[in-house]
Amino acid sequence: MPADGSLNTRADLERRARSGRLRWTGPATMLFARSGFAVIAQALVAGGLALQGSATSWRDAAVWFPVYATLIDAGCLALLYKLVRAEGGRLVDLLGFDPRRFGRDLLFGMLLIAPSLLFILGGIAAASLLVYGTPHAPPSIFGRLPLPGALYAVLVFPVLWGVTEQMTYNGYLAPRIQVVARSTVIAVALVAFSWSFQHVVMPVRLDASYAAYRMLSPIPFSIFIVLVYLRTRRLTPLAIAHGAMDGADAFLNLLWPWLR
Repeated sequence: MPADGSLNTRADLERRARSGRLRWTGPATMLFARSGFAVIAQALVAGGLALQGSATSWRDAAVWFPVYATLIDAGCLALLYKLVRAEGGRLVDLLGFDPRRFGRDLLFGMLLIAPSLLFILGGIAAASLLVYGTPHAPPSIFGRLPLPGALYAVLVFPVLWGVTEQMTYNGYLAPRIQVVARSTVIAVALVAFSWSFQHVVMPVRLDASYAAYRMLSPIPFSIFIVLVYLRTRRLTPLAIAHGAMDGADAFLNLLWPWLR
């Protein structure tokens, strides 16, 4: 089995579609699965906090998102494993990791950070302006974690999150929808929409303005990064850039306050 991710190319996926191993069923199942797992994970944490006497358990659970996010990743990886096996492939095919190209993938990942931040920050500013009337982002809904949680958020969360999220939306969904829908435009639109929608429930908060802001702000970056993947078919650089940005954000917001 090739190590270069060739089993996740458009040509291979088209062969799977012709053989009947790849249908709409798989992508349709996965499209909003990550959002569903997010609600379940937060509900579990909120339930535990409620049993401990919290009167605002859903809001309190949001603080622990970087920790319980691993439950979301675990659910996604299990479902991806099942769906890819049904096609006759392996989960690692989605990542397409090639140790011979790691140096180039690392460099490409680092180079992706600057344009990614432009789309991320631009999306945040535009969504804030549309929803709140100001380009400044609203205050973070995530609070301070105990030191062990902050360390987990910096050392573990970014790696698992970056890899799993990229495998879900780019490695699995985008190329398969492109094939079964026979349209790159439909693939980009559906994946960007579902990828952006997940932010509405990460975490769940019963606030219409918050939901609109969280839905709109990731759209520019989601479109950009899906197009990058469909053009390059290299997932490792995208996971590296994603993990690095999440890690830096977690460090500044969760660990740095402990070090000052």
